[in-house]
Amino acid sequence: MKTKIVLLVLLTLIACESNSPLSRSPDNNDEPSYATNPSNHTGKKIALVIGNWAYRFKPLNNPQKDARDMAQLLRQLGFEVIHKKNLGFDQMEDEVLKFKLKLMEKGQVGLFYFAGHGLEVEGKNYLLPTDLRLPETQLIKRKSIEAQWVVDVMEHAGSEVNIVIMDACRTFPRPDKPRATREDYGLAAMNAPKGTLIGFATGQGQSTPDGKKGTNGLYTGHLLRFMRQAGLSIEQVFKKTRQQVAWQTDNKQVPPVYNSLIGDFCLVSCAKPKSEQEKILQAQLDKERQKNEVLLDKERREKAALQAQLEALKNRDGKVFRDRLADGGFGPKMVWIPAGSFRMGDIQGGGDSDEQPVHEVSVGRFAMGQYEVTFAEYDKFAEATGRKKPSDNGYGRGNRPVLNVSWHDATAYAEWLSEQTGQTYRLPTEAEWEYAARAGTETARYWGNDPDKACGYANVHDNTSKKVNNFPWTHHNCTDGYAQTAPVGQFKPNKFGLYDMLGNLWEWTCSQYESKYSGKEQRCEKNVNENNRLSLRGGSWINFTAGVRTAGRSSGRPTGRSDDLGLRLSRL
Repeated sequence: MKTKIVLLVLLTLIACESNSPLSRSPDNNDEPSYATNPSNHTGKKIALVIGNWAYRFKPLNNPQKDARDMAQLLRQLGFEVIHKKNLGFDQMEDEVLKFKLKLMEKGQVGLFYFAGHGLEVEGKNYLLPTDLRLPETQLIKRKSIEAQWVVDVMEHAGSEVNIVIMDACRTFPRPDKPRATREDYGLAAMNAPKGTLIGFATGQGQSTPDGKKGTNGLYTGHLLRFMRQAGLSIEQVFKKTRQQVAWQTDNKQVPPVYNSLIGDFCLVSCAKPKSEQEKILQAQLDKERQKNEVLLDKERREKAALQAQLEALKNRDGKVFRDRLADGGFGPKMVWIPAGSFRMGDIQGGGDSDEQPVHEVSVGRFAMGQYEVTFAEYDKFAEATGRKKPSDNGYGRGNRPVLNVSWHDATAYAEWLSEQTGQTYRLPTEAEWEYAARAGTETARYWGNDPDKACGYANVHDNTSKKVNNFPWTHHNCTDGYAQTAPVGQFKPNKFGLYDMLGNLWEWTCSQYESKYSGKEQRCEKNVNENNRLSLRGGSWINFTAGVRTAGRSSGRPTGRSDDLGLRLSRL
């Protein structure tokens, strides 16, 4: 049977390294020695290196250099290295699963390295993604990667040897535990199954501070040093690292190891170190190789950065996505809208006086709901929060847009989505709404100036409404089959891929209504009272085709509800 060996390294989880430089110690006379063969194992070697440091609640200093140096060393040791930086929750999951597939396909030696924040919660250890808002217990459990899951993924790849290393402590206040005790530091012990070695940077009840920016942490620095040495088994690498860390911290930090490995494995070579002359020559060769590798790595990173920028410009704007809810479900479909500038107001003339003055507005990048919020989406929120479900007036629920919702209802739904997803949802400003509705056009409607071409683009008052509701007037020949609201997405979208921006229902915004534009259309009203009027946009199924225009406006009290009024959300 072909043996597959996986080396799983979860390093610098909270970057709690000493800020002291690596100093001389009783073991410093053992200078690193190098072997021409970087490992005693000849199979395919694959490494996934992740460095997270740009956290919202506490950025870190060491992970950037630690991850970069680890990736560089592993390449020198013959690994195929995948190096990732500042990953969010979904990205971390994806990269671990992709790594598993690579190991299953061709990997016989695998190494997983993580540098970033890590915490123990209720006896379980978690790796923290950079998009975690706060290190609060429930958020950590829902929006962080459980270390045991990573171990399980590696086991399922079919590996016979797993090495798990966690350099972690907790030296910053948490919002739900502002006063940490000694028992709060360190990570929970993990059982090492057969063929597994687990090493922690510090024992339970111990901690170390984050180091200086641009340096390696104490534990990681020594680990990198001994990983380079020939003649050391993997157990000896961790033993020597433990000795150095304990000596340098006066036994305040003693990294434990839990070992169930069977057989020997060496990162460089299990052979005895070379002679002094051989070491000098090899050191010269390695120095030159390292110099070339730095230049190549810099070139690769610059190319990768340029490629990422190009891909972002091509693919991200206009991309449809859904954020995951805490219960495992999904929020509304959202579309990324690119940043830009546009002329806001009655560009063609002939509109209402409150659409003046026409003025230039710049809008930053944001996401907009692809559809109006549906009854199915809003009813889920109402059930979860114990709110009364709004009436559908007999028009239908499910995939039809929710109606009879006040501004307060709409805002509460946005706040609930923010809590569920960890993202920032809100009602759009008037400026965001018109910018998204125009989608780069300056015509009266996003399909053009002709109102009678609305038949394929908007659910408006038409012959269907006349026949069903017995209205005493006629206006044009559209008959779309919907006497009142239509299920979302039944008509053609605008160029941004947004549906029903005109017609179907008026939509709440977060901006205070003014009879003349003076700047409030570009921001959300923060202190809303019952005397305020909030802006409404888009028109509804009641309006004639001539009455639905991109610049058209209306307003309502924050407590107002009606059967032609709904909402659409934005997300930052």
